[in-house]
Amino acid sequence: MNTPEDIQLKSSEVDFFYLAKREPNPRTRIRLLALGHLKAGKSKQEVTEMFRIVLITLRRWVLRFAAKGVPGLKEQPGKGRKRKLAEEQEEAFRQQVEKLQTLREGGRVRGQDIQVLLKEKFCVDHALPSVYHVLERCGLSWISARSKHPKSDPLIQEDFKKNFKKK
Repeated sequence: MNTPEDIQLKSSEVDFFYLAKREPNPRTRIRLLALGHLKAGKSKQEVTEMFRIVLITLRRWVLRFAAKGVPGLKEQPGKGRKRKLAEEQEEAFRQQVEKLQTLREGGRVRGQDIQVLLKEKFCVDHALPSVYHVLERCGLSWISARSKHPKSDPLIQEDFKKNFKKK
């Protein structure tokens, strides 16, 4: 049975095999090849057996092509779990981490400190390994500068370096 989408597919000027050869995404490439075989005259049953997919999947690909053309066959955004810390909050988070580092009077900011910051300021509960992933995504390194003792005085240290005599 030929639906309007099937007729549109067979009458289209798109060379699916040519596009499949140049497509970097393997899932999109499979979709292009399947539609290419349909256009070449293979039955839907033959194509589903060839690509080991169910008929409804092939039908969805044909409908997506009919509605949006070749771009409709590409991977759609929005797959997978959404981030706990939204992209809009990442810059504010980055500033808060930098502020936390400058306010620290000795020692360094640890992953646990950032985990608490995320929970208190952004209401986001991350496991410790995820905290490091968030830092990396924001362009921050979890390796900080060498820690300084709270009672250290940089002027006295420089004076000591100048007056120190090697034996």
